[in-house]
This record gives sequence, structure tokens and C-alpha cells, in this order.
Amino acid sequence: MLTAVLITVLTFGLVGLLHFAVMAFAMRWLTASALPHPAKLVLALYAAGAAHVSEAGLYAIAFASGETLGLGSFQKEAAMSAMEYFYFSLVNYTSLGLGAIYPDGHLRFISGVEALNGFLLISCSASFIYTIHTRILRSEDTPPE
Repeated sequence: MLTAVLITVLTFGLVGLLHFAVMAFAMRWLTASALPHPAKLVLALYAAGAAHVSEAGLYAIAFASGETLGLGSFQKEAAMSAMEYFYFSLVNYTSLGLGAIYPDGHLRFISGVEALNGFLLISCSASFIYTIHTRILRSEDTPPE
């Protein structure tokens, strides 16, 4: 169990740092950019989406590592492929929980924390996109000096 907790804490922190770095970079770049408003919003969506997909990928690596270390397995007939780890992680990160693949053992702990982390960071991304939108609208309403 301690190994599962360590993997989870490490992954949680890395995912948080990655999300913050991508969102901070995108915020600075998009607010300073001369791109039109719709282009800025689309790029904000792409930045958030790319961050989330990358974060699910980090959790997929955590699941593969945990299974390799004997922390649990996945209820499936054949061995998991890289795409199946990623699929499970993405479904779990977004809290869809489709149940096509599911973990047992201590991998369930990582799975639960990933769902919480995904929910928190998806909420942060919604706030980020709203902030970009309102900053753009404010800058368009400000008369030139």
C-alpha cells in the first residue's frame, strides 16, 4: 500500500505542476497576443485539452508501473496494452467510469485519486477559459490610449 500511495502522491504532484505550467503559459501568451477573440478562445481550449490528455498519460504510466510492481491488476482477459492503460486513465480522469476495464488491489487507490484530480483540474480549466474570455472582452471594451 505504501508504494501505491507514493506513486499516487508523485503523480498527483506532477500532474498539478504540468497543469499549472500549461495554464500559466497559455494565460500569459493569449492575453498578450493580438489574435482575434475567437482564435484566443479556441487556443485556450486546445491548451486545456492538451494538458488534460498529457495528465491522463501520466496516470497511465502510473497504472502500468503499479501493475508491474505487483500492486494490482486490471480485470481483463489479456495483458494491457499502452493504449488500454491510456484509455482506462482517460475514462477515469474524466470521471466517466465506463467500466470496460477496471483495476483491483491497490491500483484502485490510484484510480480514486486520479478521478478526484481530474475533476479538480477540469474545473480549473473551465475557470481558465472563463478568465480568458472575460479578459478578452474587457480588453476589447477598453478605449485605446
